[in-house]
Amino acid sequence: MRDTPQRADWREALLNDYALAVLTLGGVVAVVWLAPFAVYRALTANWLAAASDAILAIAIGAAAWYAWRTRDTRWPGWVMAVAIVGGIWAIGLAAQFAALFWAYPGVLMNFFLVPAPAAVVLGAAAVLGAAALSWQELGGTEGLPFFVITNVLTGVFGYLVSQQAHRRIERWQALSLLDPLTGVGNRRLMEVEFAQAFRCGASVGALAVLDVDHFKAINDGHGHEAGDAVLRDLATVVQSALRKTDRLYRFGGEEFVVWLGQGDAAAAAAVLERIRQVVRERVRIAERAVTFSAGVAVHTAPESWQACLARADAALYRAKREGRDRVVWTSPGEGASSRT
Repeated sequence: MRDTPQRADWREALLNDYALAVLTLGGVVAVVWLAPFAVYRALTANWLAAASDAILAIAIGAAAWYAWRTRDTRWPGWVMAVAIVGGIWAIGLAAQFAALFWAYPGVLMNFFLVPAPAAVVLGAAAVLGAAALSWQELGGTEGLPFFVITNVLTGVFGYLVSQQAHRRIERWQALSLLDPLTGVGNRRLMEVEFAQAFRCGASVGALAVLDVDHFKAINDGHGHEAGDAVLRDLATVVQSALRKTDRLYRFGGEEFVVWLGQGDAAAAAAVLERIRQVVRERVRIAERAVTFSAGVAVHTAPESWQACLARADAALYRAKREGRDRVVWTSPGEGASSRT
């Protein structure tokens, strides 16, 4: 039987986010194991143990629920990591020897929930607490070295695996948000950053859509490798001419989007003119200057970024019609191009 879309989404989320997977495991343990124990101990009038189990179950379960709802695993990870250590201490107080067994998964899980230095500190607290509260069951000084060494090995394993997973996820995220040809942000990154920036309700600057002039002729006359080289050179040159607050994205094909996030229209115009001049001077194909046309729209709140970009795209078409190698501005309310 095929997976439904909802089931496939759950499975993909668990496979792609190890922190979310560990939080989910902790939530399942809280619901299946801790919550029933809290009820049982309440029925047997063991109120202290019942309260301890109930607090841990609520804290861990709430952390897992929040992570699933928001896909934010940072604060839930801290909550669960601290709750794990508190739970090991509580088990040591209530059942002594059982804390020794829970120390191992606790030490391991913390490396997937919080940064490594914090995981080391919390892991040490869990091990020392379990050993102190279960001293007799541990065998005193005779069993302590074995308990510590095996937990250290568990922690080393957790550190190595979690760091490798973290680096692979960072590499994957970087590759998924960067254009592989030019190294600038891709359309996906643009949409993510625009969705955050345009949410504030105030004006966020100006958007410019850049299109390389006669790019098809470049590909036809010099080959696609030469065309790719032009795009790489243009991206490098444009980035060198931008301010630190500006952003460059490859929109697709030979089109780029520049986000001029600070300053007024005059400052944005100066930046774009500088870009146009430096591209003419430094980007070449067979000793001929490469030029671009651009359309610009100043964002006006509460306009969406899609509407602002559509106006810039409409201005780009005007720049093409008016002879290319120019920057054309559009005004609020001006019609967007049918393509966008």
